[in-house]
Amino acid sequence: MKRIRRPGVRRLGLAAAGAVAVTALVASVGVGNADTGVRYDARPEGLAFGKEAYHFDTVEQMTATSHLVVLGTVLSAAPGRLGSVDEDPAAVGGDIRLRTVTLDVVDVLHNPKNLLVPPRITLEEEGWDEEGRGYVANNVAWSEVGDTGYFFLRRAAGVTDPHTFQLASSDGRALVVDGALKPSNPENDLATSISTMAPSFLNNSVVVASGQVAAGTLTPSVPTGDLPLPPEESGE
Repeated sequence: MKRIRRPGVRRLGLAAAGAVAVTALVASVGVGNADTGVRYDARPEGLAFGKEAYHFDTVEQMTATSHLVVLGTVLSAAPGRLGSVDEDPAAVGGDIRLRTVTLDVVDVLHNPKNLLVPPRITLEEEGWDEEGRGYVANNVAWSEVGDTGYFFLRRAAGVTDPHTFQLASSDGRALVVDGALKPSNPENDLATSISTMAPSFLNNSVVVASGQVAAGTLTPSVPTGDLPLPPEESGE
């Protein structure tokens, strides 16, 4: 895959700079609610990288910072709404097309606000640039129908539906494949830890962490944008 570098801070917590051409697939799909004249790749052919909204060293930290953690199965995935590269999370529209992924909720492991969770919820993930070229953001492969695993979620910004989410970070999906866990971003340090866990161990770790959040002994992580810069970057 070729790299895509994009300006701004994406609504999904990703930043990048610049742009390069991406080879489009021969097979592409038309989108009814998409821009007139734009056709969207059926598969991703590019990679985009950037700073994430949160960094996690442990599953417990990721649980505490998530609005919802579920065990679920992907029922469908299709082009969805436009996303913005603007830093304003309330910005309308934009120049990236998001993927709308429908999750069938098998079990709810962490729900700190005790909100009603319907049988099916929506996960939004990055999918296409303004020219319809498909890309993968921060090594997180597109969700595919039939994928089953653990999803660490935060409510999506800029939408009114309270049941529309995004991954808490590029570590926020751990699929169960042949009885083992497959981390969403194998390049991250946390992936090494997740890949050594049995699914049941990860499940129990999330449940225990959720109890610690409820007891006030485990708190959410600070967004990376709020962390102090190291001296070499801050000018000190």
